[in-house]
Amino acid sequence: MGPAWLRGVFPPVATPFAADGTLAGPVPGFFEHLAESGLDGVVVLGSNGEAPLLNDRERLDWITAVRASLPKPLRLIAGTGVNGTRATIGLTRAAAAAGAEAALVITPSYYRRDITAEALAAHYRAVADASPIPILIYNVPVYSGFDLPAEWVPALATHANVVGIKDSSGDLERIRRIRAAMGDDFVVLAGAGEQLMQAIEAGADGGIAALANVAAQACARIRTAMLGGDRSAAARLQARIAPVGPALTARFGIPGLKAALQLQGFDHGPPRGPLRPLDAPDVATVRSLLDDAGLLARPVAP
Repeated sequence: MGPAWLRGVFPPVATPFAADGTLAGPVPGFFEHLAESGLDGVVVLGSNGEAPLLNDRERLDWITAVRASLPKPLRLIAGTGVNGTRATIGLTRAAAAAGAEAALVITPSYYRRDITAEALAAHYRAVADASPIPILIYNVPVYSGFDLPAEWVPALATHANVVGIKDSSGDLERIRRIRAAMGDDFVVLAGAGEQLMQAIEAGADGGIAALANVAAQACARIRTAMLGGDRSAAARLQARIAPVGPALTARFGIPGLKAALQLQGFDHGPPRGPLRPLDAPDVATVRSLLDDAGLLARPVAP
């Protein structure tokens, strides 16, 4: 059974960089803002955290820095998955030692032509067996190029330490199938913040969504409203913030997320190369989307 605290809403936070591209420290006030907004924790070194662009030392330094500055009651999940089983085990153990409370392990994808259900199940069993913290499977086909079939999930989760999945496919029917196959003890988190309400209806426990970085209070309230049976309140909030979600993912990606955070007063610096900052017209588009959603002034009324 997955820990109760994993059933919530978590932003996959951006990694701050200085102007010269070096790793910077946590942005003053940002984690406190997330806590005050009612979120449950943060994910570091996810796709929106530019994890593939950091070396192992930087990854662990960032986990350590976040752990030291994260206010209660926020919990800490770290992305630790890489293409090799041995390397994933090493990073997961090191992340736990640095203060991570759960690990988000992306499906290996470089040799995806040769990956079978049996090979992937063996990978997750080995990582789970070696890990001192719970493991979440991470399916993100837009980046990995590998879309985890829903029918493979039960085989991947035979180990008691594989407690859940983050599914970023945007496929609500897949969430329904995973929930039906795995039962209520398995944690299911959606990756599309613009569908958070619908994902919870489909069986998700919450989400790990880029949108929660810039619409923290609204995302937290959507889940609270859905758990309380107030679908109309959830729908109002979802409709207000939904247009921002695709801008932070499919349209502008990480540069768009960092631009949005800067517009809200939380400057995380530039993206790391080869990613490039948004140009002025695109920043203006992001500003307009945030303004229309009521997200330039941080609180979002119900």
